[in-house]
Amino acid sequence: MIKFEINSSTKVLRIVSMTIFLVGLLLISFPSFIGIGLIRVVGVLLSIFCGFGIYYTEGTIWGRDRSFFLVGVLIGLLILVFPELVMIISGLGLLSFGIYKLFFILKDQDYSDKYELIISCISLIIGIIFMFKGKAAIVNIVRIVGVMVISFSAVLFYKTLEQ
Repeated sequence: MIKFEINSSTKVLRIVSMTIFLVGLLLISFPSFIGIGLIRVVGVLLSIFCGFGIYYTEGTIWGRDRSFFLVGVLIGLLILVFPELVMIISGLGLLSFGIYKLFFILKDQDYSDKYELIISCISLIIGIIFMFKGKAAIVNIVRIVGVMVISFSAVLFYKTLEQ
């Protein structure tokens, strides 16, 4: 059981819970716009950060040339133009993780750890979904986050009614 205690003014908590509720509604109402927009913002921030890294770094950093940051700028620009590419790369990562774990489970024929088997199968399924339905996966993730935010705001508002 989770214990949830808040020590603050009831009026402030109600305002905060209503604000969080509105944020959750926005996440549920415009998931594609918000998801793609946030991925593009991350791409811009990556490009800016790596651009500053190119400008302010002298010689080498971590044993690599300054052109190491050029790759970051190019990836940031690529994410800015193709935001669904993030989900494809995430899908490839989840797919490779699932295949790697499943390979060793099947190779050793060790089916004793059911949780590891379930996690590897779920990561295979989610990886395939991310690879082939990138934009739909972004939309669903933003919607799930929106539902969680609305649930949190409901619990917060309920706690203000208890006081």
